[in-house]
Amino acid sequence: MEVKYTYADCVKKSEQVSWRLDDVMPADARLNFDLDFLPQALAPTRLEFLSTREQRSLNQIAGNAYLNLFHFVEEYILATMMKHCQAELFGNSSALRALTRFVDEELKHQQMFERFREAFARDFGHPCAVLDNAAEVAGLIMSKSPLGVLFTTLHVEWMTQEHFTACIRDARAVDPFFKSLLHHHWLEECQHARIDTLEAIKLASGLNRDQREAAADEYIEILGALDGLLVRQAEFDVESLQAAAGRVLPENEADRVLNSQHRGYRKTFLWYGMTHRNVQEILTEMAPRALEVVQARAADISSDTGPKQ
Repeated sequence: MEVKYTYADCVKKSEQVSWRLDDVMPADARLNFDLDFLPQALAPTRLEFLSTREQRSLNQIAGNAYLNLFHFVEEYILATMMKHCQAELFGNSSALRALTRFVDEELKHQQMFERFREAFARDFGHPCAVLDNAAEVAGLIMSKSPLGVLFTTLHVEWMTQEHFTACIRDARAVDPFFKSLLHHHWLEECQHARIDTLEAIKLASGLNRDQREAAADEYIEILGALDGLLVRQAEFDVESLQAAAGRVLPENEADRVLNSQHRGYRKTFLWYGMTHRNVQEILTEMAPRALEVVQARAADISSDTGPKQ
């Protein structure tokens, strides 16, 4: 697979778009709970039995979970990239500079997400549970082959690009501050996606076809595990909505919220990555058999309109 950028290009662009945490997410920032956080493309919360206030609360609950899920997966990405830095310690200096900037930027993103969660917990008015076993999940992912882990990381990085360019950049009816957080996250993740691609090409060059397909199978297995976590987050969201609304939803309505949230999260965190042209191009070249599985599962997610229990 040929690409038109180098590690040095990634460093140069990273220096151009770099930003300070305190400028983007001050430690004392106050959130605006009068506006939606996420566009409908990423948070399909329009259910006719919910009031306008409840719909907005559910959107904000999903926005909080959205950022936490990035914080969640970036735990393993950080650990992985630190290993890549060590492997490059006495190798390509441009690659090492790119990788160390990658690590520093991911740490900054982690701190940004943590500050947001603190502000949300302080001001939303009701507790909202989010996934909190990131270290355990990171250990599970990192037990896979290096290329299997990188396939997963490429999914996350290119998915992030698609979220912003297709759903967030032109969204108008959302909180400008929340949109700014996602914009600054996207600016640096652009380079991370490219660095991951360069690292994947490097790793795959030393593997045969069967080994590359086995790594892609691990990526598919990880996506299945992530889907299970998304169900759990949807369950948390139902509980959080009921606390914010001050009422217990009838069972059929609670089920519909659960199903809607899970389908939304599946599209956001699975479908957008599985269908990204760059992810599919990499699988086409490195693991075409696995690509067929990924495309079939993406089609299943896209056509899913029924309940997910």
